[in-house]
Amino acid sequence: MGVMSSRLPSYTNLIQLSLRYWLGVCLVVGPWLALAGESETDAANPSGYEYEFAALGTRVSLQAFHADEGLVERTFLEAEQRVRELESILSDYRADSETRQLSELASQKPVSVSAPLWSVLLQSEKWYQLSDGAFDSSLGSLTKLWRRYRRRQQVPPQDLVQQALAQSGWSHVQLDHTARTVHLANDKVQFDFGGIGKGFIIDEVFQLLHGRGLTCCMVNISGNLRVGEAPAGRTGWRIEIAPAKPGAPALRRIELRQQAIATSGDLWQYVEVNGVRYSHILNPQTGMGVPGPITATAVAGNATDADAIATAACILNSKRALEIAGKLGIELLVAKAAENELEVLTTAKFPAALP
Repeated sequence: MGVMSSRLPSYTNLIQLSLRYWLGVCLVVGPWLALAGESETDAANPSGYEYEFAALGTRVSLQAFHADEGLVERTFLEAEQRVRELESILSDYRADSETRQLSELASQKPVSVSAPLWSVLLQSEKWYQLSDGAFDSSLGSLTKLWRRYRRRQQVPPQDLVQQALAQSGWSHVQLDHTARTVHLANDKVQFDFGGIGKGFIIDEVFQLLHGRGLTCCMVNISGNLRVGEAPAGRTGWRIEIAPAKPGAPALRRIELRQQAIATSGDLWQYVEVNGVRYSHILNPQTGMGVPGPITATAVAGNATDADAIATAACILNSKRALEIAGKLGIELLVAKAAENELEVLTTAKFPAALP
């Protein structure tokens, strides 16, 4: 479970040990308290706690500053249970998940679904429309094909790509907004909420923590984050955006409060064949992995939107992605390979870089 300490089973007192955050796949959150000049043992400030556990094929990290140790413990354990409930609904890896069962049943007749799954389907439909079809949660057949071949360090044959592509696409998904049912026009369609599910779960957990009074908190799933009020003595949570290539310097260090941030890209998940780097992020039009290196970071009011547009921005033309983000009040940074260099573009109000 979490990190052991003498004060709380499965917890770490962050003030005593400094901030020790999980290093996410997309974002790296550094131990900034000690760098900022505050005393790590200042009794006037609430104690800070971190709790880590394995779920969703990765690590989930919860951080909060609060004076009531018992409240923190109860709330973190409740949050872990909520994550596991949502995983059992949204996972496309688990054969017993509601998402996997939906793919099997909804082609036969319209199917009613749980409230969380319905919410994710609605958000997926919204982002399919907002992104000109670049964001598509119905590519399960295609993503499963690429996973198999990526493990072998190979690119799938074109005939298999086209076959899986024909079995994918949001045009096959029919949502009845009145009856709250789902029907699939193609019996091979499978869902993959990898581009939005973590963001949705982060929002659910954040609202739980916030509702229990842990307003100074951070929820981190694989580097996608949502933060609340700033820790005492600070103006925000300092975050380092991971580079597009391993070993390269961070793209930017920024500070956030009451916001969410998500990064999508091929920093760790890609296959390189004959000099071409194919991301795990797939283009719904071609069925192919997006050529990299590529990374997109979005800052939004909630993690669901940040997660979705960061994924879409890796597929869309960069200027079109920035245009969509700007209209929605979302800040976006996109870094793509261009003539052996990394071209970095941002919306006008993307958070300024810290020194």
